[in-house]
Amino acid sequence: MKNLSKESKISKTISFFSPVIRKEKVLNNVIQKSLNDEGFTLVELIVVVMMIGILSSIAIPQFMSAADKAKQKEASAIVASMVKSATAYNTEYGALPANMGEMSEYARFQKCTADNVATEGGSACKSSTPVAVADSDTTFYSTSGHYNISMTRTNDNTVLKIRALPNGGAYATNGSGVTGCYNPAQGVSQVKEMSSKSADRGQANVPGLTSITCGANSSGGA
Repeated sequence: MKNLSKESKISKTISFFSPVIRKEKVLNNVIQKSLNDEGFTLVELIVVVMMIGILSSIAIPQFMSAADKAKQKEASAIVASMVKSATAYNTEYGALPANMGEMSEYARFQKCTADNVATEGGSACKSSTPVAVADSDTTFYSTSGHYNISMTRTNDNTVLKIRALPNGGAYATNGSGVTGCYNPAQGVSQVKEMSSKSADRGQANVPGLTSITCGANSSGGA
């Protein structure tokens, strides 16, 4: 009798830990819990929608700012290349380049020539094939169409000044420009990015070519 009792207890214990029985118990618990669960209340749904709205209002402006900053880097790279080319040109010829043809002796520059690039900017250039700048160019649109690049010599051709204006649609108002210059007599060369603050954004807030300061007594003049 004692042996049978022990065997019975062992059998019950084995049955309790049996994978089949445990599986059935787990499934029953899950089904029962699902039946007892209730849906979201209207208040809970409103709270969730409000949270999504708050997060979107924070994330979207940050994303747009990062996207605009990435566009600005294109202009910064072009202006920096132009300053370096002007430096090389001045070293070799003792003068500053008058146009993109003379700049192109030291770096390759391309432009967008799509129709409506002046008003549509990037959307006009996305399906356009970039071409080399013309030798006589002193103004051109970047290959992306996001910037209008221009150059001039001032102070009796002793200072080179470069400006990149945000271009096309809303970006012409919301984008940040870039300026650059080279003054060999004073050993000054610089590239300046306008900030993303409202006071610096848009074409109207980028200094005019002759207003760019590049060393002492370098602003203004022709």
